[in-house]
Amino acid sequence: MGLLMLLITTSRRPSRRTRSFIRDLYHVIPGAKRVNRGKKSVEDLKKLAIGEGLKRVLIVGTLKGNPSTLTFLSTLPTEVQYLPLMIWLNGVTLRREMTKRRAPFVRSLGVARTPRVPDEFVLGFSSGLGTDDFKEIEEPEDVPKLVDYYDVILLIQKKGTEIVASFYCTHPAFELGPRMYLGGVKKIGGNSIDND
Repeated sequence: MGLLMLLITTSRRPSRRTRSFIRDLYHVIPGAKRVNRGKKSVEDLKKLAIGEGLKRVLIVGTLKGNPSTLTFLSTLPTEVQYLPLMIWLNGVTLRREMTKRRAPFVRSLGVARTPRVPDEFVLGFSSGLGTDDFKEIEEPEDVPKLVDYYDVILLIQKKGTEIVASFYCTHPAFELGPRMYLGGVKKIGGNSIDND
C-alpha cells in the first residue's frame, strides 16, 4: 500500500500518554497528519480531512490516562462513515520505551499476521488503514521477506494469551513500535468480540 492519507487525532481530553501515542503513530504511518482535537466535532474533523485530501480519520480514545480505543472513519464528501470495527486496547508501549532509534522515512505500510490471530483484528486494521489485503507470515523473523512489498509492516501476532500489534521496519529488520496490546473488537452498531 502506498501513501495512506490518514488524519490522526484524539478524543476530546487526551492524556499526555495518548498524545505521545498518536505522535508515534504519525511517525510510522505514511501520509499521516496529526491534529489536536480541541473542540472539533466529528463533522469538523471530516471537513478538515476532506480539505487536506485525506481518506481516513483515526480517533484514539483515552481511558484512565491511557490510549483505549482506535475508531476509524472513512471520509466521503457527503458523510462521515464509521468503519464497521472499533479496536479496544489493553495497553500500549510507546516508541521511546522500546528503542532509541529514529523512525525511518516511511513510504509504504502493510498489514501482516502470524497464525492463530482472529480475522477481526486483521480486518479492523486493514480496512481502517485503507487496504483490503494483508500478508500471512509464520513468525516475526519473517518480516524481512516483505521488504519487496513494504517499508514498514503492522504485524499482528499472538504472544501467549495476548494479541499484540506492532510496527516493524522491513530493512533493516527491527521492531519500530509503538506496540499495542489488543483487547477486543467492537462492531459498530453490533456486538463486541472480546480477546479474553
